[in-house]
Amino acid sequence: MGEAYLLIVLTALGCLIFEKATKKRLSTAQWDYTRDVLMVASVSLLSISIGSRVSSIIVAYGIVFAVAAMGERLYPSTFWPFLKIALALAFAFNGPQINFLSLGRDSFYYLSSKVAIMATATWLLLCQAFLREVDEISGLSGHLMAITWVLLWGVSFFLGQDLKDAMWISFTGILLCLIFWSRIGHTYRRLGNPLVYFWSTLIAGTSLIGVSKGVTFATILLPLSLFALPIMEASLGFASKAFTDNAQWNISLYEKLVSMGIDHPQSVRLVAAFCMTLGTSVALFQLIPPPWGLRISLIVLAGGIVAFLAYISRNTAHEDQRRPALWGIFVDNVSLDYVLNKVIFWTNQENDQNYMIVTPNALVAERSRYDRELREAIKSADLSLPDGTGLIWGFRLLGIKIQERITGIDFMKNLCEIARYRELPIFLLGSTDDVVEKASERLMDEYPGLKVAGFHHGYFTEENDEEICEKINESGAKILFVGLGVPKQEIWIKRNLERLKGVVAIGVGGSFDVISGRLKRAPKVWQNMGLEWLYRTIQEPWRLKRTVRLPLFVMLILLTRLGLYSRRIS
Repeated sequence: MGEAYLLIVLTALGCLIFEKATKKRLSTAQWDYTRDVLMVASVSLLSISIGSRVSSIIVAYGIVFAVAAMGERLYPSTFWPFLKIALALAFAFNGPQINFLSLGRDSFYYLSSKVAIMATATWLLLCQAFLREVDEISGLSGHLMAITWVLLWGVSFFLGQDLKDAMWISFTGILLCLIFWSRIGHTYRRLGNPLVYFWSTLIAGTSLIGVSKGVTFATILLPLSLFALPIMEASLGFASKAFTDNAQWNISLYEKLVSMGIDHPQSVRLVAAFCMTLGTSVALFQLIPPPWGLRISLIVLAGGIVAFLAYISRNTAHEDQRRPALWGIFVDNVSLDYVLNKVIFWTNQENDQNYMIVTPNALVAERSRYDRELREAIKSADLSLPDGTGLIWGFRLLGIKIQERITGIDFMKNLCEIARYRELPIFLLGSTDDVVEKASERLMDEYPGLKVAGFHHGYFTEENDEEICEKINESGAKILFVGLGVPKQEIWIKRNLERLKGVVAIGVGGSFDVISGRLKRAPKVWQNMGLEWLYRTIQEPWRLKRTVRLPLFVMLILLTRLGLYSRRIS
């Protein structure tokens, strides 16, 4: 193995040099794509150089699955899930198999050839399904993948068997995770389906190359399920999730941590730490002879749980931090990833329950002081997302740190990306006929496969509400973007929410104007400086009568900070 490890290290160093050399020469998208290709190419070359026939089959099928995932992204169709099942069966027939299950240290249950193929295919699809699911939360899949590689390498090494293939693939996975950590483990980035399928296939295959099946299931299946998914949810949801991307499980531990006021990066690391603790303790139980194996594993597990709970108790935010209020509004102090996962969960419910999301900014907060109808509409929302640098600045001055600014247009585009893959129809309501039609066309061009179920202009009266709601319901839309402007959109959603059927209604302000191309969005420099409002005002001078109220907002924040003005309006 010495020569193999040397070749792996040299390959990793080559990747590191290439990554540093290309970082400033390529755009972010080009750099990410180049690194993805470099990771796959490196593993492929190593499998040719030092791998056996079995490891070469694993890597080859990983590449095939990645290509299939890319094809599914470019050309959505019902054909792809069936192809994945066929590929999983082919992998099980040609590659390593689950030939037996360990019932104890000296007790095994051997499987027939047909059962072994089915069990192996199921195991592969299960690994892919779990990693694809956790990739919905940015950074989580990368953290879990790195932990899994470390556990696999450790188990292979300490078993004392000749597991060359398992060791070189695991060691390669560890080094590539370290080198490309800004791509794999960044807490605000997803791997994407091609990489998810490539790495999950390698993990599933590597875990079968001579490694004790008890350790394999304990160190991969249990952590990947228990860290986030209740066993009942996993068992009921696997069949649909393994074969389609439309099924949704609730990432319960992550959501619980975020709802307690722990920010997204910390929540991701805590979930990963919990997973590592569980996997390590069970692996120790399998590797160390009794009775010390059980004792040590329980000590590790107990220590990890105590540290986990202690960290949470120290970092849990008070209610005022989780859902802070400012005059007549409140905001949910959560990350974009949390919100996206919440919307996906809502849209996959089989009932006709409706949900409302608003995106207030500084001017909305200021207006809520005297506009009771707007105030009541925002308070009735299921989620309220902070849109605007001024509002975040105001909360910060009041001692409340907001996790992330979530603008209406960024939220809308992220949801369209998800709606495209999950085949969730959307409906656009607002602006003029020309603008809303152009916006729908541009969204379908930008997100091929996105289904725009319908659109309607925003120039109507309350008498037309019932007719518009019927049109939305008949379209089958699951996500409704309402761009009527403040306060009309919030009031309209609240007034008509009960007339809709199974819809997530979101107020997005003037997003249609930007998406359609009628207006330009502020450059990144302006956005980073918090001057997006000024750029918009330059394009639409009539907004000046609104923006002149910003100094009043600043003054009221200062008065509130000094205790001279109440933060809450009943």
